[in-house]
Amino acid sequence: MYVRLSNILDAKNPGWPNAFKCMASPVQSIKNGAVNNVYIITLMNHFGTHFDAPNHYVDSGPKISELPIETFFYEKPLLADIPKSFEEFVTAEDLKPYAARLKEADFLMIRSGFCKLRETDPSNYAARGPAVGSDAAKYLMDNFRLKAIAVDWISLASVPHTGDGDIAHHYLLGKYHDHYTCIIEDACFEGIAGKKLKRVTALPLLTGMGVDSGPVTIVAEVED
Repeated sequence: MYVRLSNILDAKNPGWPNAFKCMASPVQSIKNGAVNNVYIITLMNHFGTHFDAPNHYVDSGPKISELPIETFFYEKPLLADIPKSFEEFVTAEDLKPYAARLKEADFLMIRSGFCKLRETDPSNYAARGPAVGSDAAKYLMDNFRLKAIAVDWISLASVPHTGDGDIAHHYLLGKYHDHYTCIIEDACFEGIAGKKLKRVTALPLLTGMGVDSGPVTIVAEVED
């Protein structure tokens, strides 16, 4: 069975406060006499569920289209239930109980439960989300070799604490290490709670033109 973990792009969805979201403009439409429907889609590449490649924070790091294709396929995913609320940090201490499983994992998904507010309280979902603290990011980089980490809130950083969020991004995206851990933000893991994971695939829009990162579709395969 397959479960989608990424959100569908829609201009009505919450985004980073005061940042551009997305829009779709019809070029031609069947109802207006054209033979087919065609749209131009304009979006910020860090809106909605998206994949941060190292170049997002490390100028010498690979851009989204430069990452090895195996970066996006996870045979040993780990779902960690770490409940967090407004502006709370995921800390190294929160992660230590998962250390043995992190040694074997290639993809970490942190399920805080905060994604439930995406529909019910979009303003606070965008403006007051949790964060992966810089101490947690350093702990992951010092001790494990993950391909990627994913969170079920709007950004690795919390809007009121962007200074620590910048440091956390620097750690994970390889500024201080000889390896990097890519970041997926604004996902939702409610559909896989309590299920046995087989594998996860996260395929981003592989945009060239110097673009650092991009929107991503994430699908988990679980046992029926």
